[in-house]
Amino acid sequence: ATDEAAYLRHVDGVVFGDSRSDGIVRGNEFLHPELRLALAFPKGWDVQNSAQQVAAKAPDRDHYMVLQLVPNPGGSIQQIAQGSMANAGFRQMQGERATLNGLDAYVGTYQGAMQGLGNVVTVAAHIVLDRNVYLVAGIAPANQFQGVQGQFASSIRSFRELSRSQAEDIRPNRVDLYTVRGGDTWDGLAKRNGGLVSAATLAIMNNYEPNQPPRTGDRIKIVVEG
Repeated sequence: ATDEAAYLRHVDGVVFGDSRSDGIVRGNEFLHPELRLALAFPKGWDVQNSAQQVAAKAPDRDHYMVLQLVPNPGGSIQQIAQGSMANAGFRQMQGERATLNGLDAYVGTYQGAMQGLGNVVTVAAHIVLDRNVYLVAGIAPANQFQGVQGQFASSIRSFRELSRSQAEDIRPNRVDLYTVRGGDTWDGLAKRNGGLVSAATLAIMNNYEPNQPPRTGDRIKIVVEG
């Protein structure tokens, strides 16, 4: 038996994407209510959350940013930063202690090589939050680093601690139901809800081809903030 209406009632309100315990990607921002941290990646970049790290990539460019936990940190923040980068095969060009939104940090610029990218330059911030040390790094081919350096720096400066009340207000994204109106497009629906998912994702999750417009009057699934 096929009962589309009953199916839609079941999926209405279910969690879409990451949970609170995994951290939540919301547009270009990563929010982790349990670790109480937030980071904004450059706008328009594709952000992927995994168990090992949060990674972002620029569209049509080999420019990357990562956020990850530094395992077993020991010593001063400068020693931790220089040691972890050296172990990863990067040579420091410059670096200094810094304070990022009230958090102790060490920010440095490093040279190295990565498979598929060749010689790269990275700006890396090691940041102390609670009892953890986090790495936020921007990576680009050496001959392109200067052009993207400003975006890397802006994103690093966005790293901040969330207050308890801010963390408690963060809820996972959820599926909602919407009736298509005349003039609606997948791109418009995606942007209207804060870009939580792409236009292509909305189309596919509703059994449309990405280049096929939604039909007026159809009851479709969209993604909204929790």
